[in-house]
Amino acid sequence: MSKRSGFDRIIGQDLAKRVLIRAVRDSNPTHAYLFLGMQGTGKTTTALEFAKALNCESPRDGHACGECATCHAIEHGNFPDISLISPEKGKQDTSIDQMREMRLLAMYAPLRGRWKANIIEQADTLNESSANCILKLVEEPPGYLVNILIFRNAASVLPTIRSRCQLIRFTQVSTAELASRLVEDFGVEPANAEFLAAYSQGCPGRAIEMIGNDAFFTRRDELIAAAAVAGSGRPWAALKLAEIVRKSDENKSGRDTVVESLDILTVWYRDLLAAKLQGESASVVNLDKSDEIKAQAGRYPHAGHLANAIEAMLHAKRAVLGNANPQITTEALMMRLAAGR
Repeated sequence: MSKRSGFDRIIGQDLAKRVLIRAVRDSNPTHAYLFLGMQGTGKTTTALEFAKALNCESPRDGHACGECATCHAIEHGNFPDISLISPEKGKQDTSIDQMREMRLLAMYAPLRGRWKANIIEQADTLNESSANCILKLVEEPPGYLVNILIFRNAASVLPTIRSRCQLIRFTQVSTAELASRLVEDFGVEPANAEFLAAYSQGCPGRAIEMIGNDAFFTRRDELIAAAAVAGSGRPWAALKLAEIVRKSDENKSGRDTVVESLDILTVWYRDLLAAKLQGESASVVNLDKSDEIKAQAGRYPHAGHLANAIEAMLHAKRAVLGNANPQITTEALMMRLAAGR
């Protein structure tokens, strides 16, 4: 595991880190931040590192020391002045009751640290009532409070929230930088690190989650096999693929499961498109499936079908992240793929 400390543990995101390090160094954070970026780009990890640096007993040039009692408590989730708020188990939305509780607790001064931090981990799941409930808290918080709202989808951010927060964008990391860090920090073999970096589309959280994750590769193989059948143009096969896309994962919400499945399929179809256009010289992500990629790509008469499929999957992913109904969205997508074939 990595021996890095402070913000150096975050892969990429140099601009975001510079802004936050300066705020820690000057002891002058903005009282409301909006972290915006794709899932897996390090938003929650950075938010926790920021809260830790603000409360660290011996900060080092804007970084948390990682050694004091406060740092250890935060790393183990035992620090009373930091609240990480997500939808309750079994629910898809961050409820208005959770926001009311957050607003009430914010009125109490910190118990151990200098700063209290509210981190709303899936702010996309705030409905209008929940968001409006905390507008006053975001706009005029107590002097000791920092609010961090984490969004994946810019379209989900209400204008009233955006106008009250400092926006910090999180971007995808280059494949080369991510692969290098996977080798250096996690001991991943170079060839596997390149695969994980490319497959995760530059999102470190996804790449790290896939290290040694046999369940992920089992799911990938299921989806690839179902995609081969659905590509035959049979409607029943398309609906079966939609079911597999939504297949529940006890460690993820239904929405997150669908997004992960769509990402897997998008990468697969990009590999098919590359093989269709470039043949033997194609650069593909699923290197261990090169023969299968060539075989499936050969069944499509035109590359346009594959390009349209990729566009449809990206559109479906945006819809699901925007709180569209996952079942309706995935079934419509797969029927479109089958018809386009």
